[in-house]
Amino acid sequence: MITKNNVFLIIFTYFLLIVLAGCDRNDGGSPLPNKKDISVKEKVPAVIINNVNYYVEDIINYAYYTISEMTEENIENPKVKKEIIKNFINHKLMLKEAKKNGVSVKEYKVEEVLKNFETAFGKENLSTYTKRAVLDVDRLRNLIEEQLIIQKFLRNKVSDIKINEEDIKDYYNEYIKGYEGVTLYHIYHLVTREKEKADKARRLMRQRTPFRKVAEKYSVGPSRKNGGDLGYIDITNYPEPFHEVKNMRIGEVSDVIKSDYGYHIFKLVDIQKNVHPGFDEMKSKLYSELFIIKHDEIVNNLIKELRSNAKIVVNDNVSFNIHDSASRVKDSR
Repeated sequence: MITKNNVFLIIFTYFLLIVLAGCDRNDGGSPLPNKKDISVKEKVPAVIINNVNYYVEDIINYAYYTISEMTEENIENPKVKKEIIKNFINHKLMLKEAKKNGVSVKEYKVEEVLKNFETAFGKENLSTYTKRAVLDVDRLRNLIEEQLIIQKFLRNKVSDIKINEEDIKDYYNEYIKGYEGVTLYHIYHLVTREKEKADKARRLMRQRTPFRKVAEKYSVGPSRKNGGDLGYIDITNYPEPFHEVKNMRIGEVSDVIKSDYGYHIFKLVDIQKNVHPGFDEMKSKLYSELFIIKHDEIVNNLIKELRSNAKIVVNDNVSFNIHDSASRVKDSR
């Protein structure tokens, strides 16, 4: 089932591949012409892939919503242009390979993603984002269809990825080598909303009433049922009042500490330094990272192979200003 999250992943993964990280958004530039207005004075190809000519307008149609967000300076930035053209070529090669392997998607799937995309953003918001008074549905539908075909093709390619327990353990051992251990504090915690109750609780502790019994009676925190025992925690993940524990000695009970959350009392039980996460704790995370690494390796090798077997020629002076004419070409395999 396609969800809004899937839609975001599909579309934004696609768009993020198009431009270099850090390209400025255009908040006041003039929009590019609509698809029907795009034309060139001289029909010089911007890219030739296996003797098939592609022109500036083909690249603009591919990267339409991204390019329309850029200032003219960014559009003509050599690094940005190179990245857009590179991804355009990769896109065309993978799309052709997918179709050669019989990959297609049902029309209703495309319409479902398109509908969810419009619902997720709202036509008005999307039109604001793309600086278009009217959403170009046909253009967006085409982008979605092509990307769904490529994604389906890549899913088939990576379906044989196998990651066993030994792989994860090896990856864990390498991960730990570069992991900076954390300090864990075993603490008890009592918190009240009224200072009077906190003061009374602290007096009872001074009279040697066990922290656990006092916390069970006076604390309003979630650890109350455990007598305030939080176990070993990384206090960097906790609010500022907890950081007071770093200044305490093992076995010490703090004074009442006021914060925006209430009135706190802490007891430091133990400290463990340079602690590394255990294998079982990390297993799920490491599996996901390993899968991504293997996935990217397969995709990158596929692109490398497709490019090495293709005849690719790129215009040396390609301009996304469609009124400019192009001149030289060079081999860019």
